[in-house]
Amino acid sequence: MNVALSTLLIISSLVQVILGIIGFRHRDIAGVKAISLLMFALAIHSYAYGMELLSSDLASIYNWIRVEYIGAAFYPILILWFTRTYAGERRFANTYVMAVVLGICIITFFMVQSNTTHYLYYANLEVDTELGFSVLVTQKGLWYKIQVAALYFAMGYAMVVLINRLLKTRGVSRRRVGLVLAGMAIPVITSTIYLMGWGIGEIDLLPFSFVFLSVLIASGIYRYDILFFSEVTHEMILDTIDEAVIVVDCEGYILKMNQATRSLFGTLGQIKLGDPVGHFTVLAQLLKINQPQSLSMGDKHYQVRLIPIGKRHGTIVVFTDVTEIIEAKKQVELLAITDQLTKLYNRRHFVDCFDLLKQEGIVMLLDIDHFKNVNDQYGHPAGDQVLREMAQCLNEHFSDGVVCRYGGEEFAVIIEGETLENAKRRGNKFKEAFQFRQTQVPCTVSIGVCTYEKGNYSSTMNLVDKLLYQAKNAGRNALVSEDAVVKN
Repeated sequence: MNVALSTLLIISSLVQVILGIIGFRHRDIAGVKAISLLMFALAIHSYAYGMELLSSDLASIYNWIRVEYIGAAFYPILILWFTRTYAGERRFANTYVMAVVLGICIITFFMVQSNTTHYLYYANLEVDTELGFSVLVTQKGLWYKIQVAALYFAMGYAMVVLINRLLKTRGVSRRRVGLVLAGMAIPVITSTIYLMGWGIGEIDLLPFSFVFLSVLIASGIYRYDILFFSEVTHEMILDTIDEAVIVVDCEGYILKMNQATRSLFGTLGQIKLGDPVGHFTVLAQLLKINQPQSLSMGDKHYQVRLIPIGKRHGTIVVFTDVTEIIEAKKQVELLAITDQLTKLYNRRHFVDCFDLLKQEGIVMLLDIDHFKNVNDQYGHPAGDQVLREMAQCLNEHFSDGVVCRYGGEEFAVIIEGETLENAKRRGNKFKEAFQFRQTQVPCTVSIGVCTYEKGNYSSTMNLVDKLLYQAKNAGRNALVSEDAVVKN
């Protein structure tokens, strides 16, 4: 009997090797590499268990167990890898989960190889001859239970994902998934029967379930080309991509392009298959630089990637529309340097501008007089309106400078290339315009103005701040410069 069983397993292992080789020829297709490696693992397990059944002494039997676990130890990670790749599901079977399961598999392999030194995988090993041939009787250790838990976790995950995929597909695709699901279900059932002790003596039924699994996959290849999981052609894939893709051969001629290329690019959209890239300046320049770069065309912005095809077969040029990202980034950057109430620049931007000054000019610091009284008498909404009126008036009078809300009711202006004398004249004109503006909340402004010292922000602002307070002390509604005091 053991000879017949062994023969069946050895034949099954040969079929699994053939299936693995066939699969490896299609290894670029999603999920096929994992299932091919799983076929090789099954083949090792099947062959070694067949040889185990032919062995008569404990030492020989255990040596074949060590061989079995070259494949069997890695079932959980291979099942997980296949399922997540085939179904494209990576939220649950994420990198962390994969790393943990792989770690368990690796430890299992070494635990089995060194079991006689610790007995953590098999607590005890004996040989039973009640069936007329030698069969290993084991007492499961702690790590055996951990490995079984990892295996059932992987198989359970695979069953759930495949059932979900089965419910969402139709036609040939559904039949393909159905065969994979059936092939996965058989080992689940047989391993459960073995672990519950419902099998034939101490014979491990799991390797025999691989026979049925092999038949299912072989019939699937014959009837449904089960290893070719995706029926989508390259052209269909290209045309469903929002990114513009142009394929250029090694001699600089256009081999392929998708619909997005024609719809997204004006001049480039007129290109035809077989055209030389030299006819299109933008494309030729991109290939000449031969590195990722940014490109602006009209009001659109693109990130361009160049992907080499092999070593000398050509280049895939991918244009990703990043207009929304760039505009959003600009908006975020603008918000970071803008005061939300007045829409003027904020103090941060004022400091940055000061650091970039290249020629002489003036700094003006302005403060709304008795602003606290405005809030107390008219309310904060009225105070906010005064701040907005101040901002509007500043923009009208100092459009050639950098105007910012310096803090609270204080505002600052930098005008590069302006003279102190002219700044005083403009400041007084602004002061009067603000005082007599049309408003429901009348108030005035005090101003300090001085020439700035390039590269010395602190000393400049200390000086203009002192001048502002002199204007306050002079009775407010005044402008004080570093060379004179002008009162109302």
